[in-house]
Amino acid sequence: MSIMDTHSTASEHLVPLAPQLVNDTAKAAARGEPSAMDAAHIILRLEQNHAKANAVGCGGSELGAIYRLLVSLVSEADNPQAVIAHVAELLSDHVENTACLPKLVHECERLGLALQLTEDPAVDLPEIRVFEGRRTVVARTDEVAVAYDDVHAIGRCRACSGELDGTALIDFPANALLSFRSVQDMTGAEVKICRACVEASGLPLTAAQRGGEWMLRWGCLPWCVNDHAEPFAAEWHTTLPAETKLRDAAIDSCGRSGNGDGLPWLSARVVVSNDKPQAHGRNTQVWLDYGLHTGELSPAEARSAMEAMRCFVKRLEHVVTQAEENAQDDFEGDPEIALLDREAADRRVQFLRNPSEPAAHRKTASTVSDSS
Repeated sequence: MSIMDTHSTASEHLVPLAPQLVNDTAKAAARGEPSAMDAAHIILRLEQNHAKANAVGCGGSELGAIYRLLVSLVSEADNPQAVIAHVAELLSDHVENTACLPKLVHECERLGLALQLTEDPAVDLPEIRVFEGRRTVVARTDEVAVAYDDVHAIGRCRACSGELDGTALIDFPANALLSFRSVQDMTGAEVKICRACVEASGLPLTAAQRGGEWMLRWGCLPWCVNDHAEPFAAEWHTTLPAETKLRDAAIDSCGRSGNGDGLPWLSARVVVSNDKPQAHGRNTQVWLDYGLHTGELSPAEARSAMEAMRCFVKRLEHVVTQAEENAQDDFEGDPEIALLDREAADRRVQFLRNPSEPAAHRKTASTVSDSS
């Protein structure tokens, strides 16, 4: 494998090209202009762009050589537009790689890593190898941008990209799926997140973030968000609930939600009970909350509830559609008449509560009621 030391010869392999010459031609071809539909018209546009480059002093032998190469490729191609589009894509990648090279060198110096580039097609993704006792980042010359992204992430916060200190935590957020596994960087170390970003997220710490000692002490699974060290903390383990944004009180017309105003309409979480497992075993449930109520369901029962919910949603869709059609005939009443009606109703209620009131008052109330 031929490996190149980028500190001395990288610029020789990243050959300067002419992005403007090709990109202007590619844009015209992409628009489907009549003058860019065949090889002759594409070559004409290349000549025009080449002349513009020379006129502003951006020409030269390298640009001329590239122009002649492009003309040759377009002349011999079955699909000239595809050739131009492909070359434009290669040039775009080249510009990105060229811009990322000094940043990649800087990141390697930050981490004490050597950097070597290769044109060997057998090298797929950037990786770290050891050459002559020194850890070295090995990447293809056409994957410099990818290598920079990978190296830049080492020792940095996944969220803010700031350098990490000893307070950093594993990137195992409470709102991740249960199947989530901690991610490793190219050195094999777990990707972490800084304490400031954890606190800013507002999410509770997971057992995985608290560490192995915590998990061993409390019997936690990695996704448990219970703080078992708190007084009167639950002994069972739970995920962060998946819940609706719609609050229970928002659809409670009877006002019976009481102190559940802040509760979601629906939420669900996995709960595992494994306290003294030798005596009581281990039990996994789905806790399905609906307002103030909670259903503690086995996984099989929870699946049945989910299927019933799915069927209900289909029926609900028909109900809502019918309601939308009927609502087209709805209209607002007269607020003044509505006010008189409410006042008359209040007088009737007051009369029923106090039948000893004068008959004249009863008559007045009756008259107003009849007129309304």
